[in-house]
Amino acid sequence: MRKTHLLALSFAAVAQAAYAQDAPKQRIATINMERVSTESLLGKGYAKKLEDLKNEIDAEGQKKQADLNKIDAGIKAMQDDLEKTGSVLSPEGADKKRQEIVKKTRDRQAFLEDGQAELQRMRDRAQQQAQALENEFQVKIRPSIEAVVKDKAIDILLDNRVVLVAAKESDITADVVLKSNEAEKAAAAKPAAPAPKPAAPAPAATPAPEKP
Repeated sequence: MRKTHLLALSFAAVAQAAYAQDAPKQRIATINMERVSTESLLGKGYAKKLEDLKNEIDAEGQKKQADLNKIDAGIKAMQDDLEKTGSVLSPEGADKKRQEIVKKTRDRQAFLEDGQAELQRMRDRAQQQAQALENEFQVKIRPSIEAVVKDKAIDILLDNRVVLVAAKESDITADVVLKSNEAEKAAAAKPAAPAPKPAAPAPAATPAPEKP
């Protein structure tokens, strides 16, 4: 009984090995999407849009900081003036200047809080736009990836971030960048569609002859 069982296992092992030899080999490739994003013309275009968003926020932040510096300088000037003239001012005059400084300080705090809230709103909008741009890039780069996969008869494509070791020849990143750049250049060279001609005005209706 044991001999029969071992014989059956041997036949199964041989059959499995034969099947593995006859089965078609699947071609597996890898891709570095970060390189595709940074090296392709398409990716560089989206990177420029993201950089513009960042620069817009930075410029607004610098403008608000400059305005805040002016307010601080104004408050300091008022404090210096009170310190210099406080001894010759009437109690009422000195108190009025102190109240002006207090009001100016409160206005500064309100300006600071409003500015911080506005910058945060800008950052939130920029983050949403950045995500939308990333999604759009993924959609537009996909045809180039699929074209390379088809040309090279690739069965499985893996992101290189999930691959521990892979042969250099299996990386199709450069091919996808080239394919995408060709598509971008072709689209740029394609003449723009002519604007539709305005519809001709309808002919004026001929008045019916008057009856005698």
